[in-house]
Amino acid sequence: MNFLTSTILGFMRGRGNLQMDVTTREAKETDLQLVRKYTVETGWTIVLSESERKQLDKEKWTKHILEGFEKLSKRETDKIFVAEDENHAFLGYLWVGEGSNMMTGLKHGYIYDIFVKEEFRGKGIGKILLEKAESYCREKCYSRIVLMVSVSNETATRLYDKMAFKAEQTYMAKALN
Repeated sequence: MNFLTSTILGFMRGRGNLQMDVTTREAKETDLQLVRKYTVETGWTIVLSESERKQLDKEKWTKHILEGFEKLSKRETDKIFVAEDENHAFLGYLWVGEGSNMMTGLKHGYIYDIFVKEEFRGKGIGKILLEKAESYCREKCYSRIVLMVSVSNETATRLYDKMAFKAEQTYMAKALN
């Protein structure tokens, strides 16, 4: 499979079977406004639990997230890949970088974020972005790729299962109020 361009056949918004060429490429500065927007949107609505959102001021949290984004996204080891259609319309993105195991010191690829616009979900775009991340991580000679997913994000979990990701640890939390 070519990691830069793949063809997807899918049922799109009740229009029947359409063919769409999807290209992945490294994000340009002009893409980052959308990436920032969706990072904040998905972070607030999907990543954070309801109890966490209740404890946070959304405006302060957004500022915090965007400051972290600016710092981390400029690291040499991090790449943001964008998926677009044949008309160069933005379909989604994936942010991958270098992580390391605290216990062993071994470095690995780490997926910080993956996002596909709602109307294109279930069409294979997430798979294409994950394949691009895997290719990048192989180029960097990482022996594995790691990500975190919210337990409530069943759609993403199904995709990761199909892509042969395996649960290794469980992150657990208990509210103390």
